[in-house]
Order: sequence, then structure tokens, then C-alpha cells
Amino acid sequence: MRKLLYGLFVLALVAVLLEAAVRVAYPGLTGKAETMQFTNPHRDQPDGFVRDPVLFWKLRPSNPIWQVNEAGYRGPLRPREKPAGTLRICCLGDSCTFGLGAPPLDYEQTYAAHLENLLNEKMERPVEVLNFGCPGYTSYQGRKLLELKVLDYQPDVVTAYFGINDGFPAVGYPDAEQRPMASAPGWIGSLQGALRNSAFYLLLTQGVTWARRAAGEEDVFRVSYDEFRANAAAMRKMGKQSGFRMLFIPAFYIDEQSDLSMEQISNVEPLVPLEKALRESGKKATELYYPPPDRVHPTAAGHRVIAEVLASQITALYPQ
Repeated sequence: MRKLLYGLFVLALVAVLLEAAVRVAYPGLTGKAETMQFTNPHRDQPDGFVRDPVLFWKLRPSNPIWQVNEAGYRGPLRPREKPAGTLRICCLGDSCTFGLGAPPLDYEQTYAAHLENLLNEKMERPVEVLNFGCPGYTSYQGRKLLELKVLDYQPDVVTAYFGINDGFPAVGYPDAEQRPMASAPGWIGSLQGALRNSAFYLLLTQGVTWARRAAGEEDVFRVSYDEFRANAAAMRKMGKQSGFRMLFIPAFYIDEQSDLSMEQISNVEPLVPLEKALRESGKKATELYYPPPDRVHPTAAGHRVIAEVLASQITALYPQ
């Protein structure tokens, strides 16, 4: 018994020393522990998210700062059961759909809110638009969110705006191969919590990436070009099976020539014809998307253009 206790003491001491050494050598690691090995560029807002065993993270419900309702999506709370005669549109996406930027937009400035207003002006039936955008999401997370939650809202149209985060380097494994930790009860949950906040553990997870690079492997991205298309195909299939129309919004960014360029990974059918509208808006690239160092988030004016294009396309799909 004494030898066992002594051995446990030595192991604990070694663990403490290793943790301390890693924290000194890599002081930035602990700030990334909240999202573990998943690349989430918005990890500096930990109070805005909760962990999820499938989606990796999701919006914290009932967050008035971000205008997130108790069901966990941004904007007005709507019943899952769609009211009779209502046209319901669900918007999947990342922070561009959510409405982040510098400064962040109010919900009423997002293309989801504009789209609801525009369609209710144009159509003879009531229209609801639900904003399921979540900062940091890829098309993989959007596909999972559609399957696990959004289908329950009985959408008639689903839009998807992804592409920026898909091309981010993965830490160790792409999104589809990640194994996120759930928060289990009891001592298992306590152990998971300790690991999530351990710099040494996080260093080990990042070591997978370093080992691959040392072995000469190419960088692994969160979602590859082919995987993006597989995710889009899965969403289209769900649309056919559940009776909703699927529309993909291309992601744009401000390039080195201060012009707008499409993130080609997001160029999938049926593609919303956004580029023509952006070019003909009469506004500069930096008026439609936030200027460097941001480059990728639509401004209030950009959201308005996206809403107008979507409204035109959806009214054509549902003529009066």
C-alpha cells in the first residue's frame, strides 16, 4: 500500500511539473483550451458558447449580449411547430450569417432579419426567417446542425453560408474525424474538465499536427474541397427527403488587390447569384465587407445586398 501511494505521489508530482513547464514554455496554449483541438477563431468569447458532443460547440442559450434566445439561435424565438400557411426559412452559417464583424451587428442588421422583412412586404403569406448561424462553424457543423435540430423546425427553404472556416488548418484531424469530449457526470466529467484546461494535454493534441508536418504530410484543413461538396450533397439530399429547397450563399473576401473574391470552396449548386449583385451595388468592397484585418465579414450594407438577392430568388421559387 505504501509503495502504491508513493507511486501515485510521484506520478502526480511529474504531472504537475510537466503542466507547469508547458505553461511557461507555451503561455498561449491555455487560452485555447476552451475549444480544445477545434479551430474556433472566436474562442476569446468563451461565455458565448457551450460544449457539444457532436457540434463541438454551440451558442449559449438565453444570451442577451448576442441576442441569442432560449432555444439557442439568434433572433426572435419561434415555435418548432410551423404555423399553418407560414413560409419558414432557416439560415445556416458561420459568423458571417450570425452577424459578427468590427463592430458586431445587431440582429436587425443581419441578412436573416432583412430577408424576413423584405419577404413579408412582397408575399401574401406570413414569412419567418430563423438565424442558425454560429461563429466558427464549417459546412460539417452546418450539415450536422441541419440534421439534428433545424429539420425539426419544418423549413421550406434552407440557406447555407460556409467556406471561410472550412479552409482553416485543422489541429490534428479534420472536423469529420474529431472526437469532441462530452461533459459526463461525476468523476469522469471532472477528469474531462481537467484535461480541457490542461496545457500539457493541449500540447499533446497539437503534437499530432506537428508530427504529421515532420513526416512530410501536407497541412490538414478542417474541411477539404471534396468534403465541402459531400456536405453540400448531404444537405441537398435532406432537402429532397424533407421537402425543403436548399440554397448556397457563396462566401466572399477582400483580396490583396482590395477587390472582392469568391472563396471557391463555397461555389456549389444551387448557388445564390450574389457576385453580380455585389458588383452592381455601386459600393466599394470595403463598404460591403469589413476592411483588413477582417476581410471576410459582410458589413450592414453587405447583409442588405445578400437579403435582397435571397428575397428575389425566393419570391421566384414561390410565386403568388
